[in-house]
Amino acid sequence: MNHTENTQNQWTKDLALYIQHLVSPDGRDTFESTPLLAEKLYELSSYKEGDTLLDLGCGWGKSLAPFVPHFKELIGVDMSVENLDRAKAIYLAKPNVRFEQGKIQELNLPAQSVDVMITALALHQIPLEEFYGVCQKLHTILKNEGELLMADELILFNPEENIPLFDSVYRYLLANTTPKAVYEQYIKPYLEEGHKYTFEEMKENTPPEYQFHALIEVETLLATAGFKVKEVVEVTPFFGFLKIVKS
Repeated sequence: MNHTENTQNQWTKDLALYIQHLVSPDGRDTFESTPLLAEKLYELSSYKEGDTLLDLGCGWGKSLAPFVPHFKELIGVDMSVENLDRAKAIYLAKPNVRFEQGKIQELNLPAQSVDVMITALALHQIPLEEFYGVCQKLHTILKNEGELLMADELILFNPEENIPLFDSVYRYLLANTTPKAVYEQYIKPYLEEGHKYTFEEMKENTPPEYQFHALIEVETLLATAGFKVKEVVEVTPFFGFLKIVKS
């Protein structure tokens, strides 16, 4: 086993602590947060209790669990009705938890009404051209002293300055995060052995839904919307936890 294989095997082990590969209620492959991921978000939060918490792209609501006893109102938002049906069943006995179906951009919440926002394995699915609008909406409804806690797939290093690492990460993510049938038929046969793929090549040649965002891009968009990244906890070079506050 070579160094690259050893490294990628370690990535797989590290990710398994925080991410669980499941089949969603509507039959799709999906990735859900583990209890450890949820606990890590709570540990990262400056707020151990509060009035209102919002979970963006909540899925089955697993990331909410450690926050439920400590917040008066918790709201999970997701596009998938099937996911929300599962989440509602899980939290049926928790009157302080409710769920809404729809886009983040269309949230109908008062300005400065949310203490903490959390999101796990969701924001990376938003195209960068839509990300600024999402950030504007979040900035409006988040209290000035509030924070956004994020656990997600994100290139945490500068991909233009470390091409060999980006190439390894890019190949790994394509093989492990795209639907298996899509990868085997449309991606794997066209990957060139020995070629070092660059971030620019990914942008030029990869469909938007299979591209990967870099932290340096996201930080720029966050800053434009009035946010800044206060803390980064790296798990792998492409997955970690971010604490984001108003600038």
